[in-house]
Amino acid sequence: MKKTIYLSLAVMASLHAEELLEDISITEEGTTQVVKNISGEQLKSADLAEALYKNVPSVNIIRRSGIANDILLRGQKRDNINVTIDGAKVYGACPNRMDPPTSHVVTHAIEDVVVQEGPFDVEEFGVLSGSVKVKTKKPSKEVHGDLSLNAGSFDYKKASGTISGGSDKVRFLFSASTEEGGQYKDGNGRDFSEQLNDYTASTAAAGDDNFVYSTANQGKEAFQKNMYMGKVFVDLTPNQELQLSYTANRSDNVLYPSTPMDALYDDSDIFNLQYNLKNLSAYSKELNIQAYNSKVEHPMSTKFRNAGQVKYMTHALTTEATGLKVKNAVDALGQNITYGVDGSKRNWDGGYNITTVATGAVQNTRKSINDVETQNLGLFVKSKKELGKLSLEVGARYDDTSVQTATAKNN
Repeated sequence: MKKTIYLSLAVMASLHAEELLEDISITEEGTTQVVKNISGEQLKSADLAEALYKNVPSVNIIRRSGIANDILLRGQKRDNINVTIDGAKVYGACPNRMDPPTSHVVTHAIEDVVVQEGPFDVEEFGVLSGSVKVKTKKPSKEVHGDLSLNAGSFDYKKASGTISGGSDKVRFLFSASTEEGGQYKDGNGRDFSEQLNDYTASTAAAGDDNFVYSTANQGKEAFQKNMYMGKVFVDLTPNQELQLSYTANRSDNVLYPSTPMDALYDDSDIFNLQYNLKNLSAYSKELNIQAYNSKVEHPMSTKFRNAGQVKYMTHALTTEATGLKVKNAVDALGQNITYGVDGSKRNWDGGYNITTVATGAVQNTRKSINDVETQNLGLFVKSKKELGKLSLEVGARYDDTSVQTATAKNN
């Protein structure tokens, strides 16, 4: 199947306003909100969705577990919201949104988040309802570090730390965090297991009893999550900078009582390379070249339920995104003009298998997502002009997108 996605135009006028909320500052500019200091100590949870929900009025969440909650932006959800981490596109592998894009970065590693409402971001592919741009911490040449220990309700525990330093030419940063939490309870004091037991007891379908948590998994921890991020920035010349970064997220045994399966693990790896050149000529105030690759593995299973005590089913899913973007900015005609090209390729694959508990034997049964590949090539241009406290932005983007499955490719 081949799709050509139309030319889109965006015109936005905005007035500046600023609001300070304790240690977190929220700056509003028209339909865009910038949330800074999001890694502040008052945010006990590492869940980015939770942090945005508490601080951005237009953001709500779908709470399905103790972590990895999904966001709604002005009522819109799923892939209608474009999420990037330092410019890299990250997709969840689960079709049921157990691992939304915002779950692949933790608040401890974040510098600020730009939330833009509406289809005004012409620099990114697929921005139909809004965008969330996550910017992680940058290394500094001064040697410094921080260590944080947090604890909260429902056996929540978190430890995180960052160290950064370097010289005028080379700077590095390493950040890590670990957290775990128990099953949160409802207003009646019932945890996940008890809520699910009460629900299945109230339904007429006898088969629902298969999806309650097994005796051995009653009261099981709701999740465990570890994050590691490393960055190296190199100043090649006074006006050329090379940025390299790698982020790894490892979540284990995430419980989802509202669905028949839980996540055995959610693993993601994000590789990012950026090359920035400034003041090359009168025609280039700043040239940015970026390449990235993100991979996500997400197997969800009935292993912890009554249905999985003899044999359990696993729905194993993977997704990988690779992208390249080149953009140039120039001051001309009394305004800032940015134009460029970007391309991306996403692969999404998944299938079911059954594991026999006694022997450990695994049998593959059927495909669920048959090696789907989405390729996109986009051209964009935008202009921004400052008129006192008024900012006027005009932009346009053209996308050409193709989607193919393994069946179509083989034929």
